[in-house]
Amino acid sequence: MAIVGLALWAFTVAVGVYLLAGSTRVQAGVSEEQPEPATVPAAPASREKDRFDPMSLREAKAEPVPGLRALGEFAHPALAIIGFGFWLMFTFVHDEIFGAIALGVVAGTIVAGVAWALANGKAVKQEKGDALVFRGKVLLFHVAGAALTLILAAVLILK
Repeated sequence: MAIVGLALWAFTVAVGVYLLAGSTRVQAGVSEEQPEPATVPAAPASREKDRFDPMSLREAKAEPVPGLRALGEFAHPALAIIGFGFWLMFTFVHDEIFGAIALGVVAGTIVAGVAWALANGKAVKQEKGDALVFRGKVLLFHVAGAALTLILAAVLILK
């Protein structure tokens, strides 16, 4: 049954890679017809020490949690790779500690992915920064694969 979990996790990873490869990056102030970026007037610095901050840093400071999108964009795939490695060890060795670690990591991966998706969706709606736009059906397959992986891992480990 651990092999089924490994195959399901590999399917979820493959769909995630396809999802990332097929995504489009939307940049603020850039339209499809006009490849040159539009000039955006810089917002005045609120404090004296922020006077020389570049526009991207000012936008990042204006976010509710600065850097959440960038953190999610890094943490979600990184945690997925780490969790896949622990589940691979669980499949080969059948030591439950590897499975328990993989279960915790897959839960953290899902949390990071949801946080990334929410922050990314908010950035797309507000047209701030460069955000990724994903195709809906492929995203649905990725989410379903992740949910099934979590359920199967929980059933196998917490039996």
